[in-house]
Amino acid sequence: MMIEAIDHATDLALAKGIRVLQTGFVGGSQAAHVAHLLEWLDPEPFAHIIDAGCGVGEVAKLMHAERPDLTFDLVNISEHQLGHAPMGEAFTHCLGDFTRNKLPSECADVVMFNSALCQMPINQALSEARRLLKPDGVLFVCDLSIAEYRELPELHATFMPAYQWEDVIVRHGFEHSQTVLQGGDMAHFADEFTDFEQALPEAMVYIAQFRKQEPDEHMEAVLDRHQRIGFQFSGGKDSLAALLQVRQHWSRMTVYWTNTGDPVPEVLAVVDRVRKVVPHFVEIAGRVKEQIAAYGLPSDLMPTTSTLLGLRDAGGTIPLQDRFTCCYHSLMKPMHDRMKADGVTLIIRGQKSADQMKSPLRSGALEDGVELLFPLEHWTDAEVFVYLEANSFVPDFYQHLAASPDCLTCSAYWNEGRAHWLHTAHPEAYQVYQDKLDVIREAVMPHIALFNVEVST
Repeated sequence: MMIEAIDHATDLALAKGIRVLQTGFVGGSQAAHVAHLLEWLDPEPFAHIIDAGCGVGEVAKLMHAERPDLTFDLVNISEHQLGHAPMGEAFTHCLGDFTRNKLPSECADVVMFNSALCQMPINQALSEARRLLKPDGVLFVCDLSIAEYRELPELHATFMPAYQWEDVIVRHGFEHSQTVLQGGDMAHFADEFTDFEQALPEAMVYIAQFRKQEPDEHMEAVLDRHQRIGFQFSGGKDSLAALLQVRQHWSRMTVYWTNTGDPVPEVLAVVDRVRKVVPHFVEIAGRVKEQIAAYGLPSDLMPTTSTLLGLRDAGGTIPLQDRFTCCYHSLMKPMHDRMKADGVTLIIRGQKSADQMKSPLRSGALEDGVELLFPLEHWTDAEVFVYLEANSFVPDFYQHLAASPDCLTCSAYWNEGRAHWLHTAHPEAYQVYQDKLDVIREAVMPHIALFNVEVST
């Protein structure tokens, strides 16, 4: 629906001769507005610029006409808009969502958002901008500044005051360089949006430039904002690499680890090694035994008769729960509750954008007033292993498992190679594990049999 609305609005704008698809123009005409943007941006000679959410590429086209040395990646989720964008060696078309683009890291001198950041999930968009920019690269934003933060679903957009724009951008690893805030021509936008003055009071054109900070510089800036800092440690490769990345700041943070109640000896060895070297370490009591006693074994297949409703009304006798529910209540919630009780305002963890399973949030986000910092956000698994090998700290279980196990005999996560590893390294635990799988098999097999009949008929 959003793309359809964008394409429809584009056709209306083009019919009126509006090709610079922005909410406000500074300087009178569209061409004068872009000339002002180019003057304020003042890119280095032969700069490569990513125009994120480029519209029909008119800004890039006019900038290139004035500065033929500039080249552009035009990124747009709308194929219709890209169809109207300029062609030629200076322009590369990139169809797709900017927050999930395939452009290589550190490929751009400038990333610019012209009336585009307001229509993107800002946390993911700024994370991608930081990934794409070269060291000391420039982030350039032109949008609307309004009196108070406002989400407008009918425009698929979010607007905020200038200080909030700057606060959120700085949190994502940028240093503020300059801001231009002034009135502009918004008649073309107001014509399409009848409640413009009521929804966007005191709207001004907000133009700002930021510099990408170096990793150490960014780390210092983040830590300086907080007095109570918590590091979420699991004993796995990513949390271990992230912890080593911030080692010079260990004295400023507390490392938290949840012992689920079914700990893995190899993970305990890693945890004990870390516990001895960090100044502040908290072990949290997990609840896996209580969770399983109340809701059944975790399983990657959930028959309806094993759900709470199925047990009550459909004759089910074997309770099961999905893997994520069990992990949340056994592992994650106890850690969250303890960190909240301790007044933590910054959480550091080893989440990477390359991870298959991860939070939708990115480094720099605020969640319930707590800032998140992911030092490995743009790393790959291969880079993590190289880093750990260089630091002589690769956990032994990665020779057999695809991921670090939180519970020794967890009956879910069948994709990690647990059975073979337990059979070799922990034969007694292997038998416990197989007994759990037998329980799941009893609950699941009748449903699989029915499924097989359906797909073979």
